[in-house]
Amino acid sequence: MTLFGVEHVLPRDQETDALAGTELCERAITAVDALSAAVGEDRQALYRRILKLLNLSRLSDADDHDLREVLRELRICEQEGRRAYRARLRRVTRVPRPGGIGRLPRPRSVKAASAPGTCALCGDGYTTGELIGRPPFTDELPYVPIGWLCWHCLVQRRQKPRRRDLLLRVFHALFAGMEGVGLNGHECGVLLDWLTEEPTLADSKPWAADPLENTLMRLRTSTADATPAAWFSTPTAHTIIAVLQEAPSSPHTTPQDGETLTALVQHLAEWETNAAGVRRAQFGSGWRYRQRVLQLTAHPTVMSERGGPFHLFQCRVNPSGQLVETE
Repeated sequence: MTLFGVEHVLPRDQETDALAGTELCERAITAVDALSAAVGEDRQALYRRILKLLNLSRLSDADDHDLREVLRELRICEQEGRRAYRARLRRVTRVPRPGGIGRLPRPRSVKAASAPGTCALCGDGYTTGELIGRPPFTDELPYVPIGWLCWHCLVQRRQKPRRRDLLLRVFHALFAGMEGVGLNGHECGVLLDWLTEEPTLADSKPWAADPLENTLMRLRTSTADATPAAWFSTPTAHTIIAVLQEAPSSPHTTPQDGETLTALVQHLAEWETNAAGVRRAQFGSGWRYRQRVLQLTAHPTVMSERGGPFHLFQCRVNPSGQLVETE
């Protein structure tokens, strides 16, 4: 029996991860009610604390990612004692963010991680107490909500992009069916370095079939000019990925970069060949088809396990081409 005697309503990690939808919401409501009785705080006041933590107006607006984190927090409150819950159920309100072309939208919610976990975008691990967060919700199809992100993916990935950040941007743009891939000047610089660090890449078969000299010129210009959004067509994106697949090992390419590239190449091929035998009459040929192929892949990867497509946000520019700062 725990301090508050409510162990039966606060599920352990494995049980929490197995819950979803209405059942998960009902379990969260039961847990809030139990903790309210245990600490002697008005039920509605405790709900307000939970909603402030998530930065939501109603608990019904919370998705499964939010509710699982709430249950973890409530369990810690249960274990640490009557005074702990006031300090724990508090979100971070001040978030320093890059400016200019590297700025991402203000996070919807930021908090200290209640337990070790992995970023829902890049897959990096984070430890208890590290800041994690959720980006703003978007109702725009075909995007699905993304879970809790590490600090890099939440705030820094467009200001200090890694090679796998570029690959993830390509993956989710193609997944969503966008007509091209948009990169800011920082990302263009990283891609330019990757494509030019090994001169023999210009002799590869993919490059010979679809030369990238003009693309390199655009990358150089966009890097030098700190362009908010340089767009590259879908065929060019496919060529770039095929060329990068030919690149030899490099100290600038981490194992995580290589793993992401391998997964991206696999899923692009599976979408092209319909390796899972998805019924086109049921799922069509757009993002729902790609989503289903990803779910049914015979060789799950770090990217298929996370799902998508995710909205990774794009710099906005006004009609004159000037950057519009993200709120």
